[in-house]
Amino acid sequence: MLASAQFDKRLIIYWWLMSTFTMLVTVVGVLFIPVWIFIGYFVHQKQYQNLGMDLTDRSLNVRKGWLFRKQQNVPLDKITDMAVIEGPILSALGLCHLTIETAGGSGGGGSASLTGVIDALGFRDLVLKQRDGVAHQGIGATSMQTQPSPTESVLVEIRDILRRIEERSPEE
Repeated sequence: MLASAQFDKRLIIYWWLMSTFTMLVTVVGVLFIPVWIFIGYFVHQKQYQNLGMDLTDRSLNVRKGWLFRKQQNVPLDKITDMAVIEGPILSALGLCHLTIETAGGSGGGGSASLTGVIDALGFRDLVLKQRDGVAHQGIGATSMQTQPSPTESVLVEIRDILRRIEERSPEE
């Protein structure tokens, strides 16, 4: 593991405020607000404890959820963009939202996002730097070599055979 994202504790307050607001604007949710005011903070605290994002030499591993856990492995060579989003409520709490977009990731499971990453810009830059190392060099920043594909192996073998033939044949 090359790096691990750290999360701001104010994220618990943000989640609690957003869920309370959502209950406030729904007819059924209004009935649950008195109970939620007392237990919501503890529910979101458990959610916070199960939050994580780890950068490895080849992928970004995202974990989130408490009752419904989600673990996502995003290969670095598939990441197309990482956006840092700040809205008025997030800015007031000193938080931001980090979105990871991947190739072919429209709508469904092709992207990941997390809120409350401490130094999101720095973590984004670190991930993109590692991605560029994997994409442009074919090897990770830790200089781990990749195995040649079957096509590459055949081409190398043909090249070697042609060199041997050239060495044996007399020049005209």
